[in-house]
Amino acid sequence: MASIILTFILAIFIGLLPIILWLIFFLWQDINKPEPLKWILILFLLGAIITPFIGIIENYLLKLFKINTLGSLSFATAILVCLIIAIIEELAKFFTTAIALKKNKHFDEAIDAMIYLIVLALGFGAVENTLVAFQEIMLGASFLPTLQLISLRFVGANLLHAISSGIIGFFWALSLITDRKKYLNIGLFLGILLHWLFNIAIIKLGGNAVFVISLVLFFTSIFLLWAFDILKQIQKPINSKNKLII
Repeated sequence: MASIILTFILAIFIGLLPIILWLIFFLWQDINKPEPLKWILILFLLGAIITPFIGIIENYLLKLFKINTLGSLSFATAILVCLIIAIIEELAKFFTTAIALKKNKHFDEAIDAMIYLIVLALGFGAVENTLVAFQEIMLGASFLPTLQLISLRFVGANLLHAISSGIIGFFWALSLITDRKKYLNIGLFLGILLHWLFNIAIIKLGGNAVFVISLVLFFTSIFLLWAFDILKQIQKPINSKNKLII
């Protein structure tokens, strides 16, 4: 029992390392008017809390469609699996953030939509990292190989969660300052699409997809930095009456 607890603590440590680095990077984008640490922590913990519930919903739907993910998947089945996962995870992250911040006085700038949504996404990623690290250690992997695996997630799955949520956050911000729901719809579509394509590449291409995935994430990261700069220049405050446009 003690060894399992120590293994879990080690897994948490390894899993949190890349997440902390991404948190520092993205929070730095709003350094002039940072969000309260309390709400950053709340959104991060919410991302962690919803992770197992999302997993339960995903497993239920996969069983409903009679899909066994342990075996080899046909391309059509992989498309469906990846689509289910992308839709559930991106919608869950968005609606959790939107509901949590609906009456939050600290959600008053356009850029806040991106910051809070990315923070929640990283909380989600932290739990995924921890579970992956715990599984690897329990299977006999030592510290360095496990750390190397999580390092790949740092520039892969972790960055994907942050970017897809950041894209949704950008268009959500546009919808909030223009009162046009279409921007949010565009953001949700693009965020889900990116997540979907990433999952398909991982499942069907494996190691051969590393270069393509890295290239796509690189260019979408550039877009995300551009989106941050755009929102920094917008002075129009968010109207408290339209924080949740759905």
